[in-house]
Amino acid sequence: MVFPQCACTCSLIPVIIYLMKRLLFFLPVLLLLISFGTGIAADSVYVLAAPYPTVRDGVFLSELRRLWNGRSNRSFDTLVMTEETMETFTEKWGDPDISAKITVLPEEDLLPAAWNQEGCWALLPFDALDPRWKVMAVDGISPFLFGFDPGNYALSVPLPEGTASNYTPEKLTTLTLTGTTAMARNFSYHIETDGLLVPVENIAETLAASDITHISNEASFTPDCPPGVPLRREARFCSLPDYFPILEAVGADVVELTGNHNLDWGTEPFLYSLEMYEKAGIPVYGGGRTQEEAQQPVLLEHHGNRIAILGCNAIGPENVWATDSTPGAARCDLEKMKAQIAELKAEGWLPVVTFQHLEYTWYDVPALQSHDFFEIACDAGPVIISGSQAHIPQGMTFVGDTFIHFGLGNLLFDQMSDVERTSFFDRHYFYDGRYIGNRLETIILENYSQPRFLDPEERDAFLRLIFSTCSWKETFREAE
Repeated sequence: MVFPQCACTCSLIPVIIYLMKRLLFFLPVLLLLISFGTGIAADSVYVLAAPYPTVRDGVFLSELRRLWNGRSNRSFDTLVMTEETMETFTEKWGDPDISAKITVLPEEDLLPAAWNQEGCWALLPFDALDPRWKVMAVDGISPFLFGFDPGNYALSVPLPEGTASNYTPEKLTTLTLTGTTAMARNFSYHIETDGLLVPVENIAETLAASDITHISNEASFTPDCPPGVPLRREARFCSLPDYFPILEAVGADVVELTGNHNLDWGTEPFLYSLEMYEKAGIPVYGGGRTQEEAQQPVLLEHHGNRIAILGCNAIGPENVWATDSTPGAARCDLEKMKAQIAELKAEGWLPVVTFQHLEYTWYDVPALQSHDFFEIACDAGPVIISGSQAHIPQGMTFVGDTFIHFGLGNLLFDQMSDVERTSFFDRHYFYDGRYIGNRLETIILENYSQPRFLDPEERDAFLRLIFSTCSWKETFREAE
């Protein structure tokens, strides 16, 4: 169909687009004001929370109500909560049965009580979360899932008109941290034979849904990179610029350059890649044109949450490190990193550290690797420390409320051995200026190129395996 052209109407299009954007900007505020004016009440959101190393991801509401009514459950048989929460749910569900194992405690005692007693979980307000809790879905719904609607959630409690909710989407930020990406070798071959975006079609939507998506890319882009077909098996990595849309498809918002393969084809591809990231508006860290540039953090503000990400390469080899005059990865200087973290925290930033560290051949974490993670956690106290180097997934722990994940495994790479196929990417949650927790996403590689999410049975077995390697002895360490 051909439409008549109208010069005056077309000239109004930029104005219309501008007005629509401004309307969308103010829409949440307008809806809030309308709800107050029409008597529509907000909801107060509560969560069922378990100690972090809990394999199970959720329960049915009927299980929670069964405990409330004094009957036993498979995974948990005790609840702790504050007096205020007890009053709220007594009003919602009625008095608990006299035989119900429910203990009322001060807020500061809930977390240690649950960690110290098997089968003890907690009911608590969403805004009281701590990263050492695991948020459990109830009837498949959790505030830690995309598209969460308090109105459809069993643990929402209506508030009086005009009362502010403790769950405000405009205060929430999601940051996804990922493991190794190197679009080379078999991965490159399957891009060429199967289609550009086929490798990420199972995971792209979830990755891109995060407010901030991190990619640790270890293969520099260059037009001179040999094509993926015929297959090149060498451990000398590069990617064709034509593969850049894969990063866009997964919603890459920040790229880490601490990897030890980014200079495999020399400095020119590395510099070419920096220009590609800059043109795409994607900030980088952990690598740069000089050592000073490579050590600078990326500062990101979203919904009032101020997140600073910095990283370094601790393991070399020496020729991959940037110098005062040559590009490459940021060489780890732990004393400088501690000072940077202290300065960032004093300025109100939430520091996140990523390490390129020792690559190990099993799930366990060797002392040579964990030493630097613990030193930064104990002496500087960033909110998160994440290992980007691991091709084999590793465990996690806490030092106080600092979350450490020693190695996530591969994201977009081609390794298909039994210990390398499974891996994590971690979705972290920040709310109202605090880090409140994370969800471990679990994936497995198919056909040397295509990650997919683990099914429930696979995920259960994988989490049990990884948690069995973890030590939690520093979880309640007092800040120094």
